[in-house]
Amino acid sequence: MSRPQQDKTSEERDRRVLELWERVVEVEQRLIPTGLHVFGRAAGERECVDLLRAVASFDRPECGARSLNDLVSEGLGLGSYERLLQDKSEQGWRTRARVDEVVRASVEMFVHQDATDACRLLESTANVDAAESLKVFELLAKIKHQLKTSGELDGFARALRGEYVEPGPGADIVQNPDVLPTGRNTHAVNPYAVPSRSAYERAGRVVETLLERHRAEHGRQPRSMALVLWGLDNIKTQGEGVAQALRLLGVRPVRDSLNRVTEVEPVSLQELGRARVDVVMTVSGIFRDLFGATMLLLDKAVRCVAELEEPDELNPVRANVRARVAEGDCTFDEAQLRVFSNAPGSYGTNVNFMVMDSQWESPEALGDLFVTRKCFAYGRNSQGRALEGREARGALARALSTVEAAYQNVDSFEIGITDVDHYFEYLGGVSKAVERHARARPAVYLSDALSRDARVRTLPEMVRLETRAKTLNPKWYEGMLGHGFRGVAEIESHVTNTFGWSATADAVDGWVYTEVARTYVLDEEMLERLSTLNPHSARSLVGRLLEAEGRGFWEAEAGVVERLREAFSELEDRIEGVA
Repeated sequence: MSRPQQDKTSEERDRRVLELWERVVEVEQRLIPTGLHVFGRAAGERECVDLLRAVASFDRPECGARSLNDLVSEGLGLGSYERLLQDKSEQGWRTRARVDEVVRASVEMFVHQDATDACRLLESTANVDAAESLKVFELLAKIKHQLKTSGELDGFARALRGEYVEPGPGADIVQNPDVLPTGRNTHAVNPYAVPSRSAYERAGRVVETLLERHRAEHGRQPRSMALVLWGLDNIKTQGEGVAQALRLLGVRPVRDSLNRVTEVEPVSLQELGRARVDVVMTVSGIFRDLFGATMLLLDKAVRCVAELEEPDELNPVRANVRARVAEGDCTFDEAQLRVFSNAPGSYGTNVNFMVMDSQWESPEALGDLFVTRKCFAYGRNSQGRALEGREARGALARALSTVEAAYQNVDSFEIGITDVDHYFEYLGGVSKAVERHARARPAVYLSDALSRDARVRTLPEMVRLETRAKTLNPKWYEGMLGHGFRGVAEIESHVTNTFGWSATADAVDGWVYTEVARTYVLDEEMLERLSTLNPHSARSLVGRLLEAEGRGFWEAEAGVVERLREAFSELEDRIEGVA
């Protein structure tokens, strides 16, 4: 082998090793729940350390506190932590790990001892000004105290007695520590304030990362995308999903004298620095009910962009609208429809129920069901009349026919894409609908803003990460098994939700099912534990693995399939009381 070829092979090997190391660190550092929440029970010490470290990794300007990661990075003479996050070299990862370790050690000392000792540690090991770090630990001290108490039982009792329950914001602790103490009556946000200024700012970074990821994989940015918007997610983030839709379209919100967002204005192509993106928005029923004004704002944003006199290659919204009108099968108003949800009073796509009940014969049935449930348009027509959920199946089908990528936020470490069936119900459902009408499978992305290193991942990457961090992680499943009957049901739910991503987006690698089978079924001791605690969920788990193999999502070895069938039969006998 020639020297240049040897060097190339060595560089490729080093790059591959670095990528694997990055993935291992990613799994290791990911926040996961290590058990179900028990109503009225406060967080444990280990969970407290992890939560406080995550809180301390972000700037908290409302408290005058800077990120501990930034303070340590600057104290060590390494510059901003943001720069370390962008450095993907081996040296960059090692330097970042050094900073993270100092932060972790200081938070652990704070939890086990006190703020003074933690400040001294940072001062001696990273030259951090004690006055600056004390601001962070004063915030953490307040959160630590609130984590040790729970007002849930008291709040529940007050509600049952018809008494006043103090309100509190809805979010998770990392996003907004003001959600503590628990047990309060969650309030929403003012829909006229959505998106907030900070949400619009955060959305800019995520959108550019999203488009750059698509360019790297497909050679260009997508001309049309399908976005999933949920009500509770936008409450928690003050409209970050809404802001991302506006950013993709290339418009900015305009506030009136009362700070209400009632209008939008286009960002010039010169300022935008790229082409606009046509956005098809599928909105949850809760979003529709809570954010009526925002639905109108999104519709207004699409119509604003469609009317701009810009080249078709830089304004696909205008190009797609004109193309539909030219085809003669719809009006100009109809061609501009981009905001869709359920019929008034209706909720959900039912794709999850069809998958979980194994009631689908062909993949097309899932896409058709999604369109049937979500084909009701919202906004205003050119005469200013509100549509209020008018059925527009043809308009949704035509809009989806040009989509190249689908996207959704993941905004909480507590609930991921395999924790609940709603993710594959919506994002998986719209992906299958796009595949049906565009005659091509779209790229599917999720943004993961659970840490400072906010990333955009493909759906298969996210499934792998969740599988390794949760489903196959002993810390996770042992925590679940500690809850007995309900814990086994949670494990089975994760397997079923993973299967849902196979059904709707074919996004699950075969090794995932192989390792699930090896962990929970082929291990006789584990299978006995599951069967003793909850034979019904154990049977469902085994049945789901057999369905994955039967539908062609998993090429399992013959011996494995035979053992799964035996286990299923034994569990059925156990449930029916057959000796």
